[in-house]
Amino acid sequence: MESRAYALITGLFVLGIAACIVVWAQWLSKTPVARTPYRVVSTVAVSGLNPEAQVRYRGISVGRVTAIGLDPKDPRRILVDIEVDNGIPITKGTYAQLGMEGITGIAYVHLQDDYKNMELAAKGPDGVVEVPLRPAFLDVLADGAEGTIQDVRHLITSLNEIMTPENRKRIAATLASLEKISANLEVASIRLPATIARVDGWLSDENRQLAAGTLKGLNESARELPQLTRETQQLVKDARELVGQAGKLANDATGAAAGVRDDTLPRINALAEQVEHDSQRVGRLALQLDRDPQSLLFGKQPAIRPGPGEAGFK
Repeated sequence: MESRAYALITGLFVLGIAACIVVWAQWLSKTPVARTPYRVVSTVAVSGLNPEAQVRYRGISVGRVTAIGLDPKDPRRILVDIEVDNGIPITKGTYAQLGMEGITGIAYVHLQDDYKNMELAAKGPDGVVEVPLRPAFLDVLADGAEGTIQDVRHLITSLNEIMTPENRKRIAATLASLEKISANLEVASIRLPATIARVDGWLSDENRQLAAGTLKGLNESARELPQLTRETQQLVKDARELVGQAGKLANDATGAAAGVRDDTLPRINALAEQVEHDSQRVGRLALQLDRDPQSLLFGKQPAIRPGPGEAGFK
């Protein structure tokens, strides 16, 4: 009987402690916290984000997600309603990104600020400030990986188009040629020491003296090159002056020929025509005197009609 009473008292005590813990927890959960509603606007997927998810500002927990839904005016936009503690500066340079809790896949909203515009963000038509959501590093990396995979596919397709059986034969022939060239280079490298030894033997003291004399002669010739160059330049200059004088003379001759053609020749032509005309007149005069000499004394006789029996009588 006493053991039952002791067990009953112990059970009641445990229940009382549990009830106190529950009441205390509820009291703590109902502690009023002053928060301001904001709206995160996203045009990309928000995988792993759920209501009651955390909202952090530069790594500090400052609020929670209250609702997630599509924009009824534009289905491309995802609206994420959040509550942020008062005193957190939400400026025009503030933006949001999605973060992940370790390897659990649970997402949270991470507020960042680029500090380019420190003015407080303006409220929208419905009185709520909208914060843009930018892709996180992993999202950008995933998009880049997708584009890279597509490029790799295009590259593989292009390689398959290039590596036709005919091109493969050509590549095989090229590799065979390279192998032959490498073999020849190996043989040449083996023969090179002997060749160097021969050249060294050829370069005796006498040959070196001959080479030194040749170089000396070349140096002397090189010293005379400037004088020869100056003389050549003077010769070219004189030739240019001679060509210029010849050109001037040709121009003068051309002008004189043009004067003869334009002035003298027309006069000579006119004189020749006048002489020809006078010669014709003198010819007619001589013919007239030959036919009728007395006309020189008595003048030209009037024409007499032919009589009967004469030529020309009608």
